[in-house]
Amino acid sequence: MTQTLAASGAAFAVADPFAAQWRIGNDQVCKTLAWRDGDGLHLAALENCSTGQVWQPDLHADARVGGEFVLCWNDSRLSARQATALSGVRAATDAHSVTLQLDLRLADALDVTLAIRARSDTAVLEQWLEVTPLRAGVLSRVAPLIVSIDGATAPVLHWVRGLQNHGAGMPERGLYPAFQVRHEPLGEVRLESGLRSTWHEIAWFALDEDQGGDGLFVGLRYSGRWSAEARATDGNVNLNLFSDGYATPLDAGQRWVSPISFLGVYHGDLDDAAHVQHAYMRTAVMLPRPADFPWVQYNTWFAHLVDIDEAILRQEAKLAAQLGAEVFVIDAGWWAPSRRTSDNFTTGLGVWQPSAEKFPSGIPAFGDYVRSLGMRFGIWVEPERVDLRQPATWHHRWLARHHDAIISPPWPPDTVSGWLCFGHPDVRAWALDWISHLVSAVQADWLKWDSNWWGVCTCADHGHSVTDGEWHQVMGVHAVIAELRQRFPHLIVENCAGGGVRSDFAMLANTHITWLHDASTPSRRVRFHLAGATYLFPPELCNTWVVDADDEPLTDPTIPRADLAALARSRMFGAYGVSARLPDWTDAAFEVVQTTIAQYKMLRPLLQRGRFYHLLPQPELHCPDLALHGQWEAYAVIDAAAGEGAIWIFRPADGDAARRLHLRGLQPAQIYTLTDVDTQQTLQEPGVRLMKDGFVADVSGRTSALFLLTVQKEAQA
Repeated sequence: MTQTLAASGAAFAVADPFAAQWRIGNDQVCKTLAWRDGDGLHLAALENCSTGQVWQPDLHADARVGGEFVLCWNDSRLSARQATALSGVRAATDAHSVTLQLDLRLADALDVTLAIRARSDTAVLEQWLEVTPLRAGVLSRVAPLIVSIDGATAPVLHWVRGLQNHGAGMPERGLYPAFQVRHEPLGEVRLESGLRSTWHEIAWFALDEDQGGDGLFVGLRYSGRWSAEARATDGNVNLNLFSDGYATPLDAGQRWVSPISFLGVYHGDLDDAAHVQHAYMRTAVMLPRPADFPWVQYNTWFAHLVDIDEAILRQEAKLAAQLGAEVFVIDAGWWAPSRRTSDNFTTGLGVWQPSAEKFPSGIPAFGDYVRSLGMRFGIWVEPERVDLRQPATWHHRWLARHHDAIISPPWPPDTVSGWLCFGHPDVRAWALDWISHLVSAVQADWLKWDSNWWGVCTCADHGHSVTDGEWHQVMGVHAVIAELRQRFPHLIVENCAGGGVRSDFAMLANTHITWLHDASTPSRRVRFHLAGATYLFPPELCNTWVVDADDEPLTDPTIPRADLAALARSRMFGAYGVSARLPDWTDAAFEVVQTTIAQYKMLRPLLQRGRFYHLLPQPELHCPDLALHGQWEAYAVIDAAAGEGAIWIFRPADGDAARRLHLRGLQPAQIYTLTDVDTQQTLQEPGVRLMKDGFVADVSGRTSALFLLTVQKEAQA
C-alpha cells in the first residue's frame, strides 16, 4: 500500500514502506528510488509519464559509480549504493513543488541528505546533496545526480560546446567550435569546462537512442569548474556530472550543500529536449522580468571602447532613442583615471570614481538626460579585478594569491592588475558597498557585471582553505549579486564574463540576461552562436548586438538594403542590442535597423512564451573565413495555443534562391496564413500540410526573409 507524503498541484511524493521504495514526480516525469540492505540506495525506475517510457537501473554498475550520487571523501569515491543506513524520509511542499529528502549514513563517515524536487509544471527533477561529516575530512568532486540505466541499444550523446577559451578567438582552420552542437554515438566520453564554467563545454547533456524517440537530459547549476563522464557498455549507460575545482575541508558536524543538478525527459528530437529545457528555465531558474523584457539595448563598447565623453554619448543617446533603444548602457571607461586613447579598460579598475574629464556634468546628470529621451540607464562594472597601480579603497591583503604569487592577469599587456578574492568577507562587503552607492547615485536600471580573468586563490586567511578558493570565489560573487538584487529589486543584472565564459545555469539563476560571445561579427557567426545557445537557453536570455565592423560596415552606402536586413535580422531571435557609432551610419542602415527593432518589439511576447525550432541543422562554418558555402539557415518561434509564429530565413549569396521548409509545432486542423514581411505575399495552408509537405520559401534577390504566421480558421471536416 502506498502512502502520500506530500502533494502540490501535479507534483507528488509517495512511499511504499513495505517495498522500501519512494516515488517523486508529476504527470510528466517520475523517479522511483529503492533501498536494499547491503546495496544502499539506487534507482528503481525513471519514467516519462507522457509516453510511458520507463528506464530501468543498471544494477550491475560498480557500486562506487552507480546509485543516485557520487562524491569523494578523503580521496575515496563513494556512492549512494555504499550507504549503510537510511535514517529518515521526509517531504516538504511549497506553492509549486514537492521536495523529497532521504537521510543516509554513507560509509560510516558522512550523513548525507539526498534532496529531490519535482515542480508541478515541468518534466524536470532537481537534485542536490546536503553533507555533514561525522569526523573532519576533505570533500571534493561531487556529482549530485547520476544517470545509470540499462537497455540502451544505440545511445547518442548530444551537447553544446562552450566558447573555446576566449570570447573573440577561433582556430586557424577547421570547423568553428563556439556553441557548436555535437551529436555522437556514445562509447566513452570525458568532457570538462576548462578554466571557467563554459570555457570548453557547457554542463548540459542529452541522451537518446534515435531521433523521434524518448530521451533524457542532465545539467549542473554551478559557476566553477566541472567535468563529465559518460559511457555506454553492453546496453548500460552511465552519465556523471561533477562539480570540480575544489577540495573543501569540513569539520565534524559542518553542513555543506552541493550545487543543483537537474534531469529532464522528452520525446522527439533535440528541439523537443530544448522545449522542456526552456520550460524549466522559465518556470524554475530565471528571475522575474518586466513584461516588456528584454529591452532593446544600446551599449557603448564596440562603438567607442573607452574613448567616451559626455558630448559623444549625448549624441549617441539621442540617435539610440530614435532607433528604438529602451536602455542605454555605458560600458567600460567611465571612471578616473581611464585614458581616452586606448582600449585598455583596466586602467583605474578598483577606484570606481566617475571621470570628471569625461563627464564634467557628472554621470547622474547624463543618466537624467538618457531618461529624458525615454530610455533607461545602465552601467558596466568589473568588481573582481583591480588596477594595482592606482590607490583605492581596497586592500592588498584582499588580493587573490596562488601559492603566494599575486594573481595578475597579463591582459591587456599594458596593465598591472590583480584579482580580488570574493571568498574574503571584507571583499564582499566592499564590493556591495561601492556598487550599491554607484547604482543609487546614477539611478541605474541595468548593471553589466563583467569578469575578464580567472585565478584560484590559495590563501588560508581569506575565509576559505588552501584548496577550495574557487568554490568560495563563485559563491561570493553570487552572494553579492543576490544582495544587490534584494537592495534594488528593479535592477537588471547582465552576466558578462570574458566574452561569455561564465554563462552557466547558476549565473542564469542569479542574473537576468547573459552576453553570449565577444565575437559579434560577421552576422552569420552571431546566428551560429544563437543556433547552439538556444538549445540550452530561452532566446530572451541571449544578449547579442548589431555591430559595425570591417566585414559588415553599416557606414557603406553601397551595401544592398537586403544585406542590411539580413544583418539586422540576425539578432532578432535573441535579446536585441546595438553597439555602433550611429552618427556614421548610412540613412539606409539606420532605417533598416529601426524597422527591425520595431518588428522585434512586436514579436518580443512571442519570443518570451513560444517554442523555438531549428528548422535546419546548424550550419558548418569553416575557419578562418566562416563561409556558409551555400548553406541555408531557418529558425522559428511558434506559439501553437495563440496561433502565432515567426520564421527567420537566411541564405548566402551563393545559395539556392528557393527551398522547401517544413514547419513544426502547429495545430494540424488549423488554417494558417504565412506572410512574407518583405513582399507581403501570403500563403494559406492547413497546419498538417505545412508540417508534412512544407512550403517553398522564395528568397531570390535577398539574403534573408521574415515570415509571420497567423491562424485564420479551423479546417472543415
